[in-house]
Amino acid sequence: MVSEKVAFGTVLASGVIIPGLAKYFLSSAGYPDLGSLIWVLGFGTMVFVIWYVWLRPLEITGPIGSD
Repeated sequence: MVSEKVAFGTVLASGVIIPGLAKYFLSSAGYPDLGSLIWVLGFGTMVFVIWYVWLRPLEITGPIGSD
Protein backbone atom coordinates (compact mmCIF):
# COMPACT_ATOMS: atom_id res chain seq x y z
CA MET A 1 0.00 0.00 0.00
CA VAL A 2 1.20 3.51 -0.81
CA SER A 3 1.73 5.84 2.12
CA GLU A 4 -0.40 8.96 2.48
CA LYS A 5 2.60 11.25 1.91
CA VAL A 6 3.53 9.51 -1.34
CA ALA A 7 -0.07 9.59 -2.55
CA PHE A 8 -0.37 13.30 -1.70
CA GLY A 9 2.90 14.10 -3.47
CA THR A 10 1.88 12.10 -6.52
CA VAL A 11 -1.47 13.87 -6.80
CA LEU A 12 0.17 17.26 -6.27
CA ALA A 13 2.94 16.67 -8.82
CA SER A 14 0.67 15.14 -11.44
CA GLY A 15 -1.85 17.96 -10.99
CA VAL A 16 0.81 20.50 -11.89
CA ILE A 17 3.09 18.67 -14.32
CA ILE A 18 0.57 16.91 -16.59
CA PRO A 19 -1.69 19.92 -17.22
CA GLY A 20 1.37 22.14 -17.58
CA LEU A 21 2.89 19.92 -20.24
CA ALA A 22 -0.46 19.62 -22.01
CA LYS A 23 -0.77 23.42 -22.05
CA TYR A 24 2.75 23.82 -23.41
CA PHE A 25 2.30 21.29 -26.22
CA LEU A 26 -1.16 22.52 -27.19
CA SER A 27 0.03 26.14 -27.20
CA SER A 28 3.04 25.17 -29.32
CA ALA A 29 0.70 23.39 -31.76
CA GLY A 30 -1.37 26.56 -32.19
CA TYR A 31 -4.16 25.90 -29.70
CA PRO A 32 -3.40 28.28 -26.81
CA ASP A 33 -7.02 28.59 -25.64
CA LEU A 34 -7.48 24.82 -25.50
CA GLY A 35 -4.17 24.53 -23.66
CA SER A 36 -5.29 27.07 -21.07
CA LEU A 37 -8.61 25.28 -20.63
CA ILE A 38 -6.86 21.94 -20.12
CA TRP A 39 -4.49 23.53 -17.59
CA VAL A 40 -7.32 25.12 -15.60
CA LEU A 41 -9.37 21.92 -15.57
CA GLY A 42 -6.38 19.75 -14.60
CA PHE A 43 -5.16 22.09 -11.87
CA GLY A 44 -8.70 22.62 -10.57
CA THR A 45 -9.28 18.89 -10.43
CA MET A 46 -6.07 18.45 -8.45
CA VAL A 47 -7.13 21.15 -5.97
CA PHE A 48 -10.56 19.51 -5.58
CA VAL A 49 -9.06 16.05 -5.01
CA ILE A 50 -6.64 17.37 -2.38
CA TRP A 51 -9.47 19.19 -0.63
CA TYR A 52 -11.85 16.22 -0.80
CA VAL A 53 -9.41 13.51 0.27
CA TRP A 54 -7.06 15.24 2.70
CA LEU A 55 -8.54 18.54 3.88
CA ARG A 56 -12.31 17.97 4.11
CA PRO A 57 -12.12 15.24 6.78
CA LEU A 58 -10.04 17.43 9.14
CA GLU A 59 -11.81 18.70 12.24
CA ILE A 60 -10.62 22.31 12.35
CA THR A 61 -12.31 24.13 15.22
CA GLY A 62 -11.32 26.81 17.64
CA PRO A 63 -11.43 26.62 21.41
CA ILE A 64 -14.91 25.96 22.78
CA GLY A 65 -16.19 27.93 25.75
CA SER A 66 -13.37 30.46 25.94
CA ASP A 67 -15.50 32.99 27.86
